Parts: sequence; C-alpha cells; structure tokens
Amino acid sequence: MTCAEDEKEEDVQKEQPVSYKVEKKTQLFIGFAYVGGACVVNKRLEKVNSVAIIEDTGGFSGIIVAAHEVGHLLGAVHDGSPPPTYLGGPGAERCRWEDGYIMSDLRHTEKGFRWSPCSISSFHHFLNGDTATCLYNSPHEDESLPRVLPGKLLSLDAQCRRDRGTSACFKDERVCAQLFCFDSGSGYCVAYRPAAEGSPCGDGQMCNSGRCQVEHENIIPDYSQQTVSYVRRNGQTVSLDGNSTVARPNKM
Repeated sequence: MTCAEDEKEEDVQKEQPVSYKVEKKTQLFIGFAYVGGACVVNKRLEKVNSVAIIEDTGGFSGIIVAAHEVGHLLGAVHDGSPPPTYLGGPGAERCRWEDGYIMSDLRHTEKGFRWSPCSISSFHHFLNGDTATCLYNSPHEDESLPRVLPGKLLSLDAQCRRDRGTSACFKDERVCAQLFCFDSGSGYCVAYRPAAEGSPCGDGQMCNSGRCQVEHENIIPDYSQQTVSYVRRNGQTVSLDGNSTVARPNKM
C-alpha cells in the first residue's frame, strides 16, 4: 500500500469484507485482506477470511503493506472512509487520507509508521466485539522471535537490488521516509516505500519509525516483560491473555 513516485496504486473496498491493492500499471495484487475478518472461518463454506496476502520482493518491501492489511483484518478501513455496513464502528471519515498514516498510501513522512486516531478507534471497536474472541488466546511464550531489525540483514543497495535490480541513490536520512532506487529505464531515482527499519541513514545512525536516529544496541522493545492489557467485552473487563476476567474500574 505504499505509494510509488512513478506508479500509483488503487485500493478497492467493496460492500463485502474485502480490501485489496491493485497496482494499475502492472495489474498485480500487492495486498489483500478482509476487513474485520481476523476471526472469520466458515467451515461449512470452506471459507477462511482470517488471512492477509501481500507481495514482497525479498527486500522487505512488503512490511508496511503487511501492517496495512493486518489493520484491515482488525477492522480498520482506509482513512477518509465510512465504516462497512456489516461491521459498524466509528469508521475513518474524520481522518484525512492525505495525512499519510498507515491506512493511507501517501506515506512520505514518519506518520506512515503510525496508526491514525480513526484506526485506533476502529481497533477498539473490533476488539471489544464478539467477532474478535479468537484473539483472546494466550501467546506461545516458548516461540520468541529474534529481535533483529530487518535493515540489519540487507543493505540499502541490497534492498534496491531486490526491488528494482539497481542500487540506492541516497544513503542519508531521506531513506527513512522514502528509499530512492535508481531506475534504469528512466534514468531517475524512484521511491515507493521507506527503507527497512534498522537501515543505516548516516554515521552511527539508523532508521526507526520513519526517523533517522542515533543507533542504540537494542532498540526493539521487549514486550514480554510488560503487564497484561485489558479490553471491555460483554460488560466485563477481560485480560488479553485469555485467562482471567477481572473487575477493574474503567477510566474515561
């Protein structure tokens, strides 16, 4: 869902819970997800809505796309759009598409790494509904993922080679918002997504959430040590670990 400088993409949402990305020039799907479909599995119809499909060229070009599609699965529509009739909720009409948050495709600033207030409200609506019950299960604590940022695995040139078969035009703070790669066809530098998180953007600096920051040894938060989060469900406050229901006063 990132927007190319030289190629525009079209996001199509229909009345049924589906949203997908079409790149106009090549007519290739780069992302597909059902809006609010995170827990929808119909065994009788052999239909599973709880998945998203994205395209990644091998250079981490699909990371932001994946975040966008997961947002759809969790009930978020595109910024500037009304809520779907089958799901309800606050929708996103009060958030402008042009502001460039994750549920847009105009991500040229650090906002492209953040959820708009409308998306956050939609997540709350979805997670507090009955259709999100499958997400209340306990995580697999014995399957911890390596805490390595993707930009540490591929250089800027390597990311451009995977995307366009060329090299990176710039290697400074600009890459954190837009990674410009040389386009052999036009002779111009072309960008349609940011460099992967952790990519170098200067001496002793790296990209973090769309900004070029001083590199620290461990920049990835360790969420395993955080306290349990809670949501409202059927009038009760339920822990997201799925194991307990607690009486907690709700703070407005």
